[in-house]
Amino acid sequence: MSTERRLEYDKGPSLDDESPEADPDDGNGGDDDPERSVERGRRPTVEAPPWAVGAASGLGAFAAVFLVSYQLAGSMFGTGLFAQVENEPSRWVISSFTMLGSHGATIVEGEEAARGLYAPTGMFASHVSALVPLVVLGLVGYLLVRYVRLETPRCAGIFVGTLTASYVVPLVALGSVTRWAPEERDPAAGEVGGQPEALSIAVDASMVLSTTLSVALFVSLGAAVAALPRLLERAPIETTAA
Repeated sequence: MSTERRLEYDKGPSLDDESPEADPDDGNGGDDDPERSVERGRRPTVEAPPWAVGAASGLGAFAAVFLVSYQLAGSMFGTGLFAQVENEPSRWVISSFTMLGSHGATIVEGEEAARGLYAPTGMFASHVSALVPLVVLGLVGYLLVRYVRLETPRCAGIFVGTLTASYVVPLVALGSVTRWAPEERDPAAGEVGGQPEALSIAVDASMVLSTTLSVALFVSLGAAVAALPRLLERAPIETTAA
């Protein structure tokens, strides 16, 4: 009888009532999955001011979208799309029209919106080129959450704002200088207004606003996809003991 009572008194506290304590020496922060902690420790992270990372990411995304547009423009020239045009444009000009048209910028002919841009004038944007900014900016947002250390929501806001500005400003500057006259002809004697209408980009407040919102939206979508597994990990999961 005394032996049973002694054994009963020597029992420790219930494991269900004991809360796990995080060891301050390990860098897991209370994570009970050692494999996941090791994976996070091995993952490289970028530790830099948010504005610097945002500016570099925005310029990098702009360069990537333009290079893809340049490749698409090369396919247009390879198929002889502009062979019948009197003033054949350069590949850089068509790349600019393709990139800007993919963002929804309006191409104008003179002062009116151009209609039915097809060969030999050339189709500047297509369904394929319209997906390029979405994929590139979404990938930038995904990599942001995976490899950039942002401590507070303020840092994340600075990053997204700087990224958007560093992408939109060069895009607006590109739209301001993009211009092409498909035809070159000398005005006849006594003819007034003989110069052909040139194609350009309508750079206005609507274009700037729509581009800014689309860039911020695509980056946020990519960041949300990357952050979803982390949110699911931190969500409390209730279990019932059998």
